[in-house]
Amino acid sequence: MNIDRKLWLLPILLILLFAGNASASLMFNAGETVIIDELVEDDVYLAGETMVVSGTVLGDVVATGGSVEISGNVSGDVIVAAGEVKITGDVGDDIRAACGNFEITGNVGDDLLVTAGSVTTGESVNIGGDTTIRSGDANIAGQFGGSVDVSAGNLIFSGNVEGDAILEASDLRIQPDSSIKGDLEYSTSKEISIPEGIVGKEISPEKPAERENSFEGEGVLRGIVFLGKIAYYMFLFALGVISILVFPDKTEEIVKDIQKQPFKNTAVGLLILLGTIIGSAVLMITIIGIPIAIFLLLLLTIVLMIAKIYTAMWLGEVTFRKAGFNYNQWAVLAVGLFLILILTELPFVGGIISLLVTLVAMGSMYFALKY
Repeated sequence: MNIDRKLWLLPILLILLFAGNASASLMFNAGETVIIDELVEDDVYLAGETMVVSGTVLGDVVATGGSVEISGNVSGDVIVAAGEVKITGDVGDDIRAACGNFEITGNVGDDLLVTAGSVTTGESVNIGGDTTIRSGDANIAGQFGGSVDVSAGNLIFSGNVEGDAILEASDLRIQPDSSIKGDLEYSTSKEISIPEGIVGKEISPEKPAERENSFEGEGVLRGIVFLGKIAYYMFLFALGVISILVFPDKTEEIVKDIQKQPFKNTAVGLLILLGTIIGSAVLMITIIGIPIAIFLLLLLTIVLMIAKIYTAMWLGEVTFRKAGFNYNQWAVLAVGLFLILILTELPFVGGIISLLVTLVAMGSMYFALKY
């Protein structure tokens, strides 16, 4: 097997670790519009503006882009990060999604895990495992075989739950046609009435004020964390400005290369990261090698921070181009960094996004410095 092919497989192995299911058979498809309308006996990895899976996939589906629609059947997991996600087909295992709007009317064999601006589960939905949802607005209906944990700004709940339910919302409405066979724990800023007979076991109301009083310094701590994030953002922006002013040609080359060969760049970035960590660990064993190991780790830390800047610039350029805005390199940098910081803060998927945006730029930096 030649070395190039090995490099392309490395980021896929990383994604498979995140998905929790490894497979030797893989299918890649990328483009503005991607349609899978046939039987695929592999795991499928998609990237594009519009992605449609209307066929049958005997494996996992991993997709990222503008909109994702799954009307066919997927035997494994569905892992997606997109603006719009609509699932009307059946998914045999888990769904893990981070998106703007999420809608599902199909069936899920195991767990459903969603972070989105708005979430809708239709009456025909049947979730076999546990359900966890974090969103701005949520309209939850259907059958839930495990526990349900929903936190939203506005929540309308009319589902049927076999296990326990935790419902948290500023505006919470529990419909009379819902049922919870286990315990119900709920929290809302308004007084609500629970329809009689819908909860099988205990009902535990929790007022937001009670939780706020549990830790008096929570507001101070949140303020410190918020200021720290602002300082980190300004620091990265300053590094980006320095890079643009001091190395304009190399900066432009690195940003362009990220889009040209993202998978290869990610693979090389992963090799650099693992090689530095393993090499430093080996050097630590010998007394004479400790200073070199410390230097390598410090250098790696700096590179990890700088790498996010180049991915941010690429993401900012894509955003400006799609929105039709006039190009301005400082605005592009500012918007790109803001988007990355938001994406990396997402629950459940923020860590993997942070790793991928760093690795792809590290690989691009390597090729820019090599040639």
